[in-house]
Amino acid sequence: MAEQYEWADRTRPLVDIVLDRMDLPLVLPSLKKSLDRFFIYVVVDKREDVALTAELIKAFAGPSYLVHASMEYPVQLDPRVEAERILLESMRPAAVFRLGAAPVPKQRGRLTDAAHLMLRVLAKRPTRTWQVIKPTGRLLAEFDAALAAGGEASSAAILDQLRDNGGLDASNLAYLTIKRFNRLGKDVEIQTLPRLADVIRQEPPTPVREALLESLYFSAIEDHLMAGDLDAAIQVLRDTGTHLDELLNGSLRFRSTGALTIAVLAGLVRGDHILLKHAKAELQSLGQIDELPAVVRTELLSRLEDGSPDTAIATEPHPVMSSWGELVAAMSDQPLAVRKVLRESAWREWPSPAQNDEEIASLLDDLGDEAAEQAWSAVGAFLEATGYDDPADRSAHSFILNALTHNRFKPGDLLVIQALLSITLRGAPNADHYERLLREIGSESDRWAAPERASTVLDIVDSLVLSACPDEAARQQLGYRLLTPLSRHAERLDVADLSFARVLDGELGLGLSWQTEQDDELAQSEAWQSADVNLLLYSLDEKVLKRVTEQLNSVAPNVRVTASSDHVGSPRLRQWVQSADLVVLITRCAKHAATGFISAHTNSEKIAYVDGSGSASLLRTTLAELRRRYG
Repeated sequence: MAEQYEWADRTRPLVDIVLDRMDLPLVLPSLKKSLDRFFIYVVVDKREDVALTAELIKAFAGPSYLVHASMEYPVQLDPRVEAERILLESMRPAAVFRLGAAPVPKQRGRLTDAAHLMLRVLAKRPTRTWQVIKPTGRLLAEFDAALAAGGEASSAAILDQLRDNGGLDASNLAYLTIKRFNRLGKDVEIQTLPRLADVIRQEPPTPVREALLESLYFSAIEDHLMAGDLDAAIQVLRDTGTHLDELLNGSLRFRSTGALTIAVLAGLVRGDHILLKHAKAELQSLGQIDELPAVVRTELLSRLEDGSPDTAIATEPHPVMSSWGELVAAMSDQPLAVRKVLRESAWREWPSPAQNDEEIASLLDDLGDEAAEQAWSAVGAFLEATGYDDPADRSAHSFILNALTHNRFKPGDLLVIQALLSITLRGAPNADHYERLLREIGSESDRWAAPERASTVLDIVDSLVLSACPDEAARQQLGYRLLTPLSRHAERLDVADLSFARVLDGELGLGLSWQTEQDDELAQSEAWQSADVNLLLYSLDEKVLKRVTEQLNSVAPNVRVTASSDHVGSPRLRQWVQSADLVVLITRCAKHAATGFISAHTNSEKIAYVDGSGSASLLRTTLAELRRRYG
């Protein structure tokens, strides 16, 4: 703010706008010449304004100017950095965004111009509150759906909204945090959550109990059992498993081998034959008893054959519903029962939706508006139950219609639409069904196909390219509708998105223009392309892994890429994880995957999570991480 400051003509206008309109976010550029470090800090003083500020940053700067997509989200300030120490000492912001551009003056100037434009536009709006309160039930549905679709960042943003709205108590917010961490394989973070004992005493629902047991297994027990040291595992359990009684109280309707292993170990420690028999019965019913670590399986079978008296296992009454058809049928007149089924994840014991696909789709299509809103609360569970192997394509199409009809076009919703489209296309629809589906998606695309949603748009187009095509004209038409808005604003695309858009355009034969002024300039700063890096990509979608591996081999030939879609941990996967310099994870359907195993065998600093589940999202995250770490 000094009068003689060298760049006063660039910085002073930002300050003047905020001094005139105190309801705007504070935008402060910071340049440390000696370190060649340049950031623009965006400071928000109200929690309710954080989510909208993130959207504004994405709209005005986004991938066009920001060097990394994570800059679209708040950061923790570092008191060791002078500018950040001053912010911490002078004010208590609700959130701070740290924006950075590529290390060339022209890019830094463009980012500053974008920040200035954002403030000028906001200053011309009438003074008003930015907060738009969504019903808690709607946000919970969006959270579950985004999490199931692999929306790491999207689910975090929705969780922040739930905290800000104040519609949930501390225990329920903790449940959601545990559920999200479990999805990401962040087991140590679960075990170190504050006031965890209080959360456990509140009798959390079955999925949360399972997540807590599973996190204990991966963070403290699994290594000992893999080494065959049962005594060491039991000793660790005695030392750390202080809340096992509460977590194992009630039904053992778990599907995680890790959680059931903890139950077996607890039964061995206590000499509790009822618990051992119950755990064995669950493992056998799931066909997972052979997945138990060998030393645990041997000890379990030996204890149950020692002549101890056979005691009946107490069982809970069967739930009111026992299939997806019954759940959808209950949407109209039994909302409380539906919520209970979803809260307890009772659907995990049902046959796959693919077995009654036509019936479920018909029921979904016949729902009224209120029931359709209730149905969307089940879309996350549907994605989880369907996975990649059982394409309930008709039901997925009905959920897509639900989203289009009820204007579900938020970032997390679009991730879900892409996942549902992938399921539908895996079912190999006939030409009529295929053409109708693509026409329906294209009819609303002008409302969401834009540069700030580029990765999701490209994921959708890539799903079309990777799937069987019974109507080439329909595919080309939707591809053209989705890619044209990106082509018109190619200069606003992230480098990875721009590169992949050109690939898709060529494969579809669209002939769109993708020229930008930044191509040569950015190419000069891509030092990471020659970096010597071991990279592990993980997803359950093998087509996506193959696709991204091919792109990386072309763009960064010195990066050694290993791709894994293993469903469970193995010595081979452990070796890959431990030798990797960077691990990039897609977390869609993570309950069927080895994400917990991966996180347990590498430093969390080496892991990057993808916000989405398609090729473009994976490629964008991977290239952004390579640039950030090795550029």
